[in-house]
Order: sequence, then C-alpha cells, then structure tokens
Amino acid sequence: MISKRNWKSAICVLTLLASAARSYILQQPVVHVEMEKAGMHRTLTYKVQFDYPLAGKDCDYMLLQPLPAGVYISTDELDDLQRLKRLSAVYPKFVNIEEATERAQPFSVLLRGVPKLMEVVTLPIHFRYHAPSDKRSTSVVAIATPELYLNCPIADNELVDNELVARPDKLYCLNAHNSRFDENIVSDREPTTIHNLERCNWKQIHVDYQLRAPLRAEIPVGNTNAYAPILYGTIILTWTMAIWTMLRTLSSSRRINQRLNEQRQLQRKVK
Repeated sequence: MISKRNWKSAICVLTLLASAARSYILQQPVVHVEMEKAGMHRTLTYKVQFDYPLAGKDCDYMLLQPLPAGVYISTDELDDLQRLKRLSAVYPKFVNIEEATERAQPFSVLLRGVPKLMEVVTLPIHFRYHAPSDKRSTSVVAIATPELYLNCPIADNELVDNELVARPDKLYCLNAHNSRFDENIVSDREPTTIHNLERCNWKQIHVDYQLRAPLRAEIPVGNTNAYAPILYGTIILTWTMAIWTMLRTLSSSRRINQRLNEQRQLQRKVK
C-alpha cells in the first residue's frame, strides 16, 4: 500500500516532468543561414534545428525565403534536385533569367521539411546583372532572412505553444501557385474539407536566426560612358579579324595551289 507521503512525492515528480515538457516546447527553432562569399552563382545553406518535443512529430515546416529582384533561380536546376530527392521546395514554374535587375520582380521560394533535431537544406541562387550606370561600379544586393511556418495535425496543435507563434490569432494557407502564404480568411463559398483544413493550418513561428555574415553581395555594374568606346572598338576588332581571316585564307589557298602545281610538274618530268 502506497503511503500518503509517497503519493505526494509522485505528484511532485509528475508536476516537475510536466513543467519540463512545457519548457521544451517553449524553445524557439534555430536557423543558421550562410551564403557563399564570391561569384554570381552561390548557394544558401540552412541548418534548421527543432527542439525535442517537435522533432520527429508528424508535422511539416516551410522556410519562406524572399528573394529580391537582383536574384533568380534556375527552375531546371531545382527540378533536377527535386527529382534526385535532394530538395523539396515550392517555387515559380517560370523565372526569366535574361532580365536585368531593373526589370525583374522579387519572389519567394518555399523550402519544405519535417522537424528534426538538425537538418541541412541548400538552395542554389544566381545574381542578375544590372543596367550600366555612370554613377556606380557595384551594386549591393541584400537577401532577407527567411520566415518559418509550421503545420501540425489538429490533434498535435497543443505542441505548438502560443509563445512560439508570431501571431497566435492568425492561420495561413499555402498558396503553392504563387509560392507564398496567404492569411486564412474564412469564406462561405469554400467547403470545409480535410484538405482545406490542412492547407490552411500553417502558423508563423518565431525563429532564432544565426548568421555568420550578412546575406549580401556586391555585384559589378557596367559603366555607361564606356558603351560607345566598347561598341566601336568591338566593331573595329570584328572587321579587322574578319579581313585578316579572309587574307589568311587566300594566302593559304595560293600556297597550297603552288605546291600542287610543283608536284604535278615533278611528276611530268619523272614520266
């Protein structure tokens, strides 16, 4: 028979365990973000860490990475990475990689994963060229830190404490067509189905971001004043090389014909 004192001890232990479990839930996810330091073609590397209560649960997360107009992605490259199961992402189906920064539009990429104690995700990106200028030789392109969204089954919603949620009163719907999240606005026209409930059950989560260096790059900008000299220089060089090639070809053909004639004459003398 358990004594009254032992009952009190057991209740205290259970209370402490419950408090400890709750303190785990309150730990913010940690996202380390790093970008390669040089070149027009770089990789963003994310190290995503979730605390123990969420790791391994039947939840999904998405990192919404906003990209400025000065950055583009190769959809073919990301398609290949998805086919090789090295990436799980939502992104625009078409991105014009030929446009200059001044004519391009910003967009977002959604990186999908499941909560783990540690997961490494990579996103290859490319910087656009800028229109030439007579006032600057470089342009700084800054990339914002990503936003984290979490979607857990309705039965596990209690795992996501309100202190982790950026806006506890808001839920978000996944807009895969535009690779973004939209605020969930209840409409009488939209049926209440399991699919709609899961699609619109995303919560924006507070994140502890850790950056080794600012996510920015200096991109060279052409000089407007150099346009005319380069244009005329290119034309002159092109015509010079074309004329030289023609003269060289004629000279070579004459030399070959001369040698052939010499061989014919030698053969006639031998006969």
